[in-house]
Amino acid sequence: MFGLQHFGMISFDSNNDNGIFQIAYSVFLFTTGISLIVGFPLVNDKFDDWSKAFSMSLTAVTCSSGIITSLISRMVVIYNVKFKYQKYKTTLEGFEIYIPMNSVASKHIKYFSFSVIFLCMSLIIPSNALRLIYIFNNHVNPFLMTTFFGLYYCHNLSMVCTELHFAIQCFVVYTKFRDINEKLIKINDEKKNYNYNVRYSLTGSQVVTPRSSDETSSARVIIYEKDFYCPKDKSFPLANTLELFRIGHWLSREAINDIKYLFGFQMGMSILIVAITSLFDIYTELFYSYTSSSFSQPVIRTRILFILWILQYSIRLGLIIITAHTTVQQAVKTKTLITEMNNRHTDSNTKEELQLFYNQLSICSPEFTIFDILTLNNSLITSVSN
Repeated sequence: MFGLQHFGMISFDSNNDNGIFQIAYSVFLFTTGISLIVGFPLVNDKFDDWSKAFSMSLTAVTCSSGIITSLISRMVVIYNVKFKYQKYKTTLEGFEIYIPMNSVASKHIKYFSFSVIFLCMSLIIPSNALRLIYIFNNHVNPFLMTTFFGLYYCHNLSMVCTELHFAIQCFVVYTKFRDINEKLIKINDEKKNYNYNVRYSLTGSQVVTPRSSDETSSARVIIYEKDFYCPKDKSFPLANTLELFRIGHWLSREAINDIKYLFGFQMGMSILIVAITSLFDIYTELFYSYTSSSFSQPVIRTRILFILWILQYSIRLGLIIITAHTTVQQAVKTKTLITEMNNRHTDSNTKEELQLFYNQLSICSPEFTIFDILTLNNSLITSVSN
């Protein structure tokens, strides 16, 4: 969706749920993953941080963990595409019925998709290619180790694209909440600036001023044409509009739950493997490299690659957490706007709709969680870094 259609063979896309490329790529991942696990003893002692004391290198631990995680994640992806993805698509389609996406929001989604994909790929692909070239030119077993790391990077790329898909879907839902909030802000500004009774009509915009003798004390009425909704019931137009927003907000919250069930397990595994890999790489670079003679001529790792890997891990972790946190914050912002609006309107029907909207937001507060244990918000970044 919006930029991932060209990554359908790696991730999964709403327009290509059961494409031949996905099936072929899944078979490739399972075949190579099982082969790497079975043939792991052949490369175990070929890593430059291999230690006889532990019978395994730290790099080998991270690679084997990444391969196993990739296989499990891919199986979950296949299952979710088949049994859960249609629910998410239906939820978004329902939102489009009530509040269609405008061209500006569509462009923002496309720009965001292109930006995050370009950022991740421009960092991950060159750094991985640099490592493969360096290993091939310097390692004593160039073909064996280059093949191993090349296949490992294919598995790593599969997880990265799933993370990208998660981030883009979060941004799609973010635009839904932002669209509702922008319209609520517009209504609030109209009431604050003019203090008029706003009516939403099918006709064009016009101002009707009463011509009574007591014109200063009479309430002037604005008949305002809104492009996002034209209610059939003209008696309480603002209440009808708020009801429409409430339905759209509910569908967006449902979309958050759908994304959570679609990607929660994979994002949890991604965060876990990124944290473990970062920890082992930092330990190896800062401590083990200064105490082991095998690092006198490093082959598999260099200082430049270490910096690129840490940067890569930081971007992946930040992309998952920040997009989830920002989406939830945009949803929570609606509650504040509803409270401000409730303080300005005296119409009983409008107040009733506002109160119903507020109660729903209070009871059903959206959040991204992994198995209802780990909450994806900005505080998680500081927790991981500590």
